[in-house]
Amino acid sequence: MFPRVTRNRTLRAARASLLCGGLLLGLAGCGGPPTEQLNQASTALNGAALAKKCAPEEYEAAEKMLAKAKALSAEGKHDEAKSAALAAKKLADKAQQKALLRKEECLNPKAGTGIDPNDLVEVDPGPSSSLNDEAGLQTIYFEYNMADLSGDARQTLTGNASWMRNHPEKRVVVEGHCDSRGSTEYNLALGERRGLVVRNYLSQMGIVPDRVEVVSYGEEQPIDYGTSESAFAKNRRAEFRTR
Repeated sequence: MFPRVTRNRTLRAARASLLCGGLLLGLAGCGGPPTEQLNQASTALNGAALAKKCAPEEYEAAEKMLAKAKALSAEGKHDEAKSAALAAKKLADKAQQKALLRKEECLNPKAGTGIDPNDLVEVDPGPSSSLNDEAGLQTIYFEYNMADLSGDARQTLTGNASWMRNHPEKRVVVEGHCDSRGSTEYNLALGERRGLVVRNYLSQMGIVPDRVEVVSYGEEQPIDYGTSESAFAKNRRAEFRTR
């Protein structure tokens, strides 16, 4: 009897060991490098070759986000790397969509569309002077973690709407930006909400929504790289580009 009891105990111990080992392997797998997401982002970026020429700002943002994802993965910050990789794929997809919309104009530019020297003049983008370098349109700013329009922002947007009514041939891209607090995915979503709020307000001012395109860069294109509240305030913004 004794040998049989010993064998049973040994078998139970072996089964328990195998079970624990499987659980540990499963847990380790859950927190491993986001290889699939990184590959998907790389594939999306490679497939957005047209965007490199026809939507260069969006393409560059996707490139930077993918580089950030790879760096986070190399540091062992796999959850953050996964979020950044998903964001990179989303940016690459948007860049390609934008490039396809611009394809004809981009690949067959009209004659006489050279660079205006005035476009090279730098303008202070800070809250104290919210002028944007896009034909008189002005940048607006947001409170921390908010997409609501302040009184000053509404006044600025009313002026922007007036400019757009006076230039019906122009289309506008509203770029949503955030400060560096919050996750990559959260900031991309917040930047998009800010852009959509702006488009909705312009629509209320009589601007056809089809003339307003929204793109979010999240935290990836800061005006000020500092970490003070003053720097953060400059980065929580919506900018306007014409095309």
